[in-house]
Amino acid sequence: MHKPVNNTTYTLLVIVSSFCEQETITNMLQDGKFNIIFASSEEEAVLKCRTISPDMILLDIEVNASQKFTTIQQLRRKAVTKNIPVLFFTTIENEESISECLQYDNTDFITKPYRKKELIVRIKHQLSLLEAKRTIRKQNERLKKTIDSRDRLYSVIAHDLCSPISTIKMINATIEEEKDRIKDAKIKRLFGMINDTTEQAFNLLENLLRWSRNQNGTTKVMATQMNLTAAVRQVSSLFKTISKAKRITLNNHISDPISVYADEDMIKTVLRNLISNAIKFTFPGGKVNISLTNGENCVIIAVQDNGQGIKQDLQSKLLTDDEHITTYGTNNEKGSGLGLILCRDFIKLNKGKFWFESEEGKGTTFYFSLPRHLAMPSLTT
Repeated sequence: MHKPVNNTTYTLLVIVSSFCEQETITNMLQDGKFNIIFASSEEEAVLKCRTISPDMILLDIEVNASQKFTTIQQLRRKAVTKNIPVLFFTTIENEESISECLQYDNTDFITKPYRKKELIVRIKHQLSLLEAKRTIRKQNERLKKTIDSRDRLYSVIAHDLCSPISTIKMINATIEEEKDRIKDAKIKRLFGMINDTTEQAFNLLENLLRWSRNQNGTTKVMATQMNLTAAVRQVSSLFKTISKAKRITLNNHISDPISVYADEDMIKTVLRNLISNAIKFTFPGGKVNISLTNGENCVIIAVQDNGQGIKQDLQSKLLTDDEHITTYGTNNEKGSGLGLILCRDFIKLNKGKFWFESEEGKGTTFYFSLPRHLAMPSLTT
């Protein structure tokens, strides 16, 4: 229900062609306590709108239907008047004119002879709709500011935390080289937990940083003809230590030189998330396979595991924006649910497709396609 309209806060611009009509309308609206200004033509109305910004235009020009239609058409073409509600006066015989005028948004009519009470009610109705639209617009603006502030906060947090966690990763890598010299089995196990937790935290922060950039529209695709084979080899090598610690065999079956047209950094992020997830949800002694098949104008990459699989009731929700599904890995590893959403978005930005197949207790395979080359525009004669 709309809140009551305070007439004194609204300005009506009335376009009339004669003093007689101006006096008639003034008499009818005086009880409404609107702020009223007059113009004798569409040109004069546009000039006044540049400085006054009326809330509504009333149109009553004693001319034929086609000219009246042209007036409304011109008002809708001008930047200063195109969004202002228009109420035009007409006779019931101008049925064709009415239908033509009503094709424009925020346009209504009242038939002659009109009565004062009816005229004021119709005006107040249009102003109520206008107020509702303004309220929605303000709420949308506030919501956008809130979302933008949230995304900036996420970005700052992720960016500021990435540096110290990167330092911890470097220290862990140094200790990893000397791990065999550690005699105490408990300390070895604790170090492994620190290493895994640091890697998970780093991946979470990186995903959060990239997701926030993608949400606020600052992500840019820098696509080139990239070496996919080298990218897969580089990313998979990052997980050798983690997969070995969990006694999981990580097999990269992509050896032949393959190039695709994509943003290399984005594709490496996708591979990193998919391989990390596959290891996370595979039991010790299991396998993770990375393979490739050739499509007509694309290549399809598959990251397959024989782990715990995805529950049937979660599969339809896994890649939706409104539900971030968080499940635990086979060693109780926890994720944020952002990784797969990020993968989906990045593959879409690179003109590819992203999907999966899964069976609980048997494993999951994630697929994504990428174009081989930059799509050239078709030539038409």
